[in-house]
Amino acid sequence: MKDKISIIAGGTGQFGVYLSQFLLKKGYKIIITTRNVNLAKKKIPFKNKNLVLTKLNVLQKKEIKKLIFKYDPKLIFYFASQSSPKVSFEKKKLTLNSNYEGCKNFLEVIQKDRVDCKFINATSSEIFSETKKKINLKSKKTPISPYGKAKLMSFKITKYFREIKKTKAYNAIIFNTESFLRKKDYLIPKICIAAINAYKFNSKTAFGNLDVSREWNWCEEQVRYLTSFVSKKPQDFILSNGKPYTAKKMLNFAFKYFNLDFKKFVSYKKNLLRKKDFRLKHSNYISCLKRNNINRKSKIYGKKLIHTLIKYYLNEKRN
Repeated sequence: MKDKISIIAGGTGQFGVYLSQFLLKKGYKIIITTRNVNLAKKKIPFKNKNLVLTKLNVLQKKEIKKLIFKYDPKLIFYFASQSSPKVSFEKKKLTLNSNYEGCKNFLEVIQKDRVDCKFINATSSEIFSETKKKINLKSKKTPISPYGKAKLMSFKITKYFREIKKTKAYNAIIFNTESFLRKKDYLIPKICIAAINAYKFNSKTAFGNLDVSREWNWCEEQVRYLTSFVSKKPQDFILSNGKPYTAKKMLNFAFKYFNLDFKKFVSYKKNLLRKKDFRLKHSNYISCLKRNNINRKSKIYGKKLIHTLIKYYLNEKRN
């Protein structure tokens, strides 16, 4: 077990939880860092003797060094972040500290103390510019939100440590991802709950821009392909399924589940719009897969993703 230890910084979000489950099945001992251990216990829906929760301030290098030397991990995943582009306009300092400063601190400790491990930074498709073309690693990077700007900074510092300092560092560029653990104030859960409430209570729900087009991925699939890339040489890679849908199309999938017309139950509110947003965000994910000889077959997306979540929420309400 000594050689199979993984630290997941900020591991109480959907990605961290599903990654923990996946790695535990592979025989890893998992160390999840969090700002609040008691709160973290409520967020993780399972217990395991090889799962450890520990408090960590990612802005303190001494704490990071102590943690790494205590556990001697072979994998370190960095998910610690304020992850909402919308919220980032109001909490710029928190967004910068969690997404960039913490990432940089881990890299500096790993490099200075010559820690033999792989470091995987979870960055975002928000680092790219608006474009009608499919996004690849060479696409222009001029983010429009404080969140995207912080993620781009973390992307650049990770790449710098890999190319200049020879750290085993990866950038996982993650496109929109959904799961049963996704916070319900995000768009896809909101769509599913709006359809349920329309069916049950004949109620209406207000939305912002429904013309945005995204590739909504299923988290458990994303985790599986994340670990496939990490088994390869250190690099940057895109994590997505290449299957885009507009928010309006996803709304239609949700309401058709109950044989309802979403137009009768959905209203538009200007104050729900982000200050700035991309209309299109589509990936050229194939190039990363081919380069690494990885074959991705996504099973849960579009209509199936929406219906999977609706069934879960309906059962959740009954229980």
